[in-house]
Amino acid sequence: MLKTTATALCLLLGLAAAQAQDSSGPSAAVPAPAPEGDTLPAPIACSFDKVFVCEGSGCAPSQELGTIDLPAQFLIHFGEQIIASVSDDNLPHISSIQSVIGNGDTLILDGNDNMAAWAIEVSPTKSTASLSTLAGGKVLSAFGTCKPAS
Repeated sequence: MLKTTATALCLLLGLAAAQAQDSSGPSAAVPAPAPEGDTLPAPIACSFDKVFVCEGSGCAPSQELGTIDLPAQFLIHFGEQIIASVSDDNLPHISSIQSVIGNGDTLILDGNDNMAAWAIEVSPTKSTASLSTLAGGKVLSAFGTCKPAS
């Protein structure tokens, strides 16, 4: 019995020492800060003025982007991971960015909102932008420009 108690005490002391060592370093629950050279782009304002809606029967131009008349205005805020717009009835709409991937001069953002999947391609150095959505058996493709938000 004494041998079992001594073994249990050693195990407890070892566990306590291991936890004390782990608590001196960064917590696994807190993400490490981004490297200094890995900064997010500043917010950008995008305007989409050409839209095409495609179904199984073909594609046709559209005068609106979903429920927003053209030109459709979006604010992309990389730090907050959101895209903000205003619908035709002047109600604000926020959509969460689920991921941002980049390769050189291209950034692709994606997410989903109200049973629609979407992706936006933008460039940190070029003004062109494209947006694709998929919902209700239709594919919507929009083209426009982006500039730094003021």
